Amino acid sequence: MVCPGRRDCRSDLCQLPGISALGIPRMSTLPKPLREDATHMHVLTGIRGWAALWVFLYHAWIFSDHPDLIVRLGANEFVLTPLVSLGGAGVSIFFVLSGFLLSLPFAKWQAGLHERPETIHYLFRRVMRVFPAYYAQLLILFLLAAWLPSQPGIDGWHDWGRHLLMLFTPPPLGVTPINPVWWTLPIEFSFYLALPFLVFLLRFERGWLILPLALFCMWAWRHAVTIWMADSSIQERVVASYQLPGSLDTFSMGMLAALLYVNRARLPRWLWSPALANWLAVSGLLLMLVAVYWLFYSRGQYWSDYPIFYGWTPALALGTAAIIFAGANGGRLARALFGNPFMVFTGTISYSLYLWHHPILDWLHAVPVLQGLGVYRLPVMVLVALPLTMAISAASYAWIERPLMNIGRRQS
Repeated sequence: MVCPGRRDCRSDLCQLPGISALGIPRMSTLPKPLREDATHMHVLTGIRGWAALWVFLYHAWIFSDHPDLIVRLGANEFVLTPLVSLGGAGVSIFFVLSGFLLSLPFAKWQAGLHERPETIHYLFRRVMRVFPAYYAQLLILFLLAAWLPSQPGIDGWHDWGRHLLMLFTPPPLGVTPINPVWWTLPIEFSFYLALPFLVFLLRFERGWLILPLALFCMWAWRHAVTIWMADSSIQERVVASYQLPGSLDTFSMGMLAALLYVNRARLPRWLWSPALANWLAVSGLLLMLVAVYWLFYSRGQYWSDYPIFYGWTPALALGTAAIIFAGANGGRLARALFGNPFMVFTGTISYSLYLWHHPILDWLHAVPVLQGLGVYRLPVMVLVALPLTMAISAASYAWIERPLMNIGRRQS
């Protein structure tokens, strides 16, 4: 059994999915009285930063030989391992954010508050957001493979073509990526391609259809995976089950949150007040906590077609959507947690952080001085790898991501 986040992981916790982090386009501005506050949108960037750090901690935990994390207070024990060991939670956070932010312009158009987004311009911006930093890393890792024995290379033109097209789906079509965390990139991009065909659901009168349709698609797809891929490896089942139909529950939670946010003037005022936003944020965090611990203690049933296989991502996505809605509506708690400068900065560079954290952790893992630290290995790994990863990610954002995103905006 192989973890998508690392080839040699044998922990049963690693039978669960890894992470993906993709960038989000700049928001449009609504006409009064529904104009968004830039501070509130910064909160959403900070939520991306939170998800990126969750991804990083998950893989740091893996490269530290997945230790148990238990805090003892008197006679009480608190198991904290689920908070770092379930990287799939980051997948859901990023997918919900993508569903929310990318649906906003289309929801505004359906509400008569914005002109219709041009599909070709929308797709061009998405390509310029995702591919340049990915291609830059692809080239760097390919060159490094000649000097670093631990760095896998690319064999043959067929594998090169699949890497260029991000075909990281199960065989025979796909290929195993040389950076293990790339496998979620085509899932995210599949949603980009599908969204223009789903905008009819972003009309207020049709919004009730979003979740039932998405949940049915998710259930049907994942159930098919349990039947057709019962004899496949854990890695192949993870990748297959999280392809777009199996992830529509998370994207759709973001779409529904965007629909409600754009049409909040049609809702009772108390539903989108800053006071309620604090309660929404608390409820969302608690629901996410329940989902994470539910998965942790039910992981033995995950691939047995039990409710956990279908239920944990919708629960986590609902909690995430509640936090996003709270942050967008000016909740103080969400602003304090995710709107601070550190989280906003981390969210700004989160795509490059996602791309680079795994190779950096892999290289540091091979350093002999880090091998014999015992229980101190995880904190030392974090203290060394996180600043290095953030520095490289900031450079990647400044020199690759931002210039190409600006070109995408100017051309569209």
